[in-house]
Amino acid sequence: MASSARYDALRASLRPGEYEKIRSVRVLVVGAGGIGCELLKDLVLVGIGHVDIIDLDTIDLSNLNRQFLFQKQHICQSKAMIAKETASAFNPDTTIVAHHANIKAPEFDVAFYASFDVVLNALDNLETRRWVNRMCIMARVPMIESGTAGFLGQVQPIRVGHTECYDCTAHPTPTTFPVCTIRSTPSTPVHCIVWAKNWLFPQLFGNDAEAEADEQELDQAQQRGENVQELENLRREAQEMRTLRQAASVRASTREACERIFDKVYRADIERLLSMEDMWAHRRKPVPLSFIQATQEAPAAAVDSSSAPTLRDRRPLTLRENALLFLDCAEQLAKRAVDTPQSFDKDDDEALGFVTAAANLRAHVYGIQEQTRFETKQIAGNIIPAIATTNAIVAGLVTMQALHVLSERWDALRVISLARRATRVFTTFPPAPPNAECGVCQDVFVRVAVNPAQATLQHLVDVARHDLGYGDDAFFSISVGTRILYDADLEDNVDKALQDLRVGTSDVVSIADEDQVKATAQLVLERGSEPCRVLDSVTLPERRRAAPTASDALEADDEVQAVSPPPTLATTREVPAKRAREADDNDTPTKRAKAATDDVIVLD
Repeated sequence: MASSARYDALRASLRPGEYEKIRSVRVLVVGAGGIGCELLKDLVLVGIGHVDIIDLDTIDLSNLNRQFLFQKQHICQSKAMIAKETASAFNPDTTIVAHHANIKAPEFDVAFYASFDVVLNALDNLETRRWVNRMCIMARVPMIESGTAGFLGQVQPIRVGHTECYDCTAHPTPTTFPVCTIRSTPSTPVHCIVWAKNWLFPQLFGNDAEAEADEQELDQAQQRGENVQELENLRREAQEMRTLRQAASVRASTREACERIFDKVYRADIERLLSMEDMWAHRRKPVPLSFIQATQEAPAAAVDSSSAPTLRDRRPLTLRENALLFLDCAEQLAKRAVDTPQSFDKDDDEALGFVTAAANLRAHVYGIQEQTRFETKQIAGNIIPAIATTNAIVAGLVTMQALHVLSERWDALRVISLARRATRVFTTFPPAPPNAECGVCQDVFVRVAVNPAQATLQHLVDVARHDLGYGDDAFFSISVGTRILYDADLEDNVDKALQDLRVGTSDVVSIADEDQVKATAQLVLERGSEPCRVLDSVTLPERRRAAPTASDALEADDEVQAVSPPPTLATTREVPAKRAREADDNDTPTKRAKAATDDVIVLD
């Protein structure tokens, strides 16, 4: 009886016959962080029959304030596994399968995605969002994308072939800075923090691969046209730093070596930069700082420690405090690095202390505003504070959209933007149609089972001609990534086996119409026992064309188009308040919520 009553609310909200379907569906949740925990809880309480959840991350102390499926004893354990363990207690009728794994691992192929009725994204980075979007398009599985940033949030349902996919609109990429700006001419606090976190910390405490990556970064900067002389100086500085690192690895002399590192980066390197007078013609000159100068400042007055964590993290540090914090943290990190190379972790007390002190000392040298420990943690961790209530609201909205998808109520799907505004909290609108210029969802994906040892390129040529409808006389090309395997002038490879052409299962083979009439086909290769067998029955449609723009009309000088007269004054003034609201509403979901979920790495 109790089990029956559990689903009364679900039955009441669904049409006849839909309840049984909901109880038998399979749902994939990607991500077990802030949104993922709330989402798994909602799905279990709703009564979804089967849920898979995937996450590579482990639980950290900083997660516990908003990821309510985890507790203190779970720290350092798998998020996916603990989420399953906790959520299973809410409803034993739901089967939960947890994967502590990378969603990009080979075992999560197109067939894996195709086994689900809907995929729910609860991710915190652009690259993985795009990966899952592409996999869902290949598998033709509906997906619901979501994200939060502070008080902002957004939910976007994606139905392959009917709505925009995630890649139909451009998404901002994380900001990067020129090497010479970070290493020689900082002008903002973030420049100093990036220098301390991404350069100084790995050079002193990281592994050898990070030193090699630094050399590659300098080579790339030179190719971009940055100052060659300054880049050579930076290479010499890096070599000197490696020598000092070796000295710091000797435990008996670690502290002395750390003092020498201080004098190198804040005195000797700065004096070397000052010798390049042209660099400072239009910039404020830095002032060299030695360890002795920094520590000569009188000690700060004692502070009441009744609320020590807040005082330590929020109050500005003096020059002396920064210098001593630099030395103490560097000494401890150097000793740790002897046994295990270190990487920056915003929740590692000594790592955060070192980056805070190192960045503030550099800011002092360059006359830049210094930051508290709390402010440094936000910038170094790329953090916009995650808010538990925002995650809960967005997870609830995702669940509602998932129920629409599972019940095939396609007309009920809505893109939802959550924002703190004077007139409303939510802005909703129907999903836009696919972008005709999208390089992902406008392609046609075809699943093909192959045995790479037996299948030849000729098999794929036959697929294009007979299964995709090209015929014997059409011109098309076959490629994998940037490698062209076949076109009208390149037929040398047709008798070669796919494995000899370095083509295997999990690869995607592109077949493009050289006349640009048919849509591009993407053959998704899966392992099969036969040489080659097409699993999908597909005839390629013609390429969609984007609506003509004003510039297109200007280029077509042999065509005449009717031009509507401009609106009259009365029309222009009609309901101005409504028009202003509409303009504001249109701006919110695309420019605010989307930007919020892509510009930053959300603490998730």
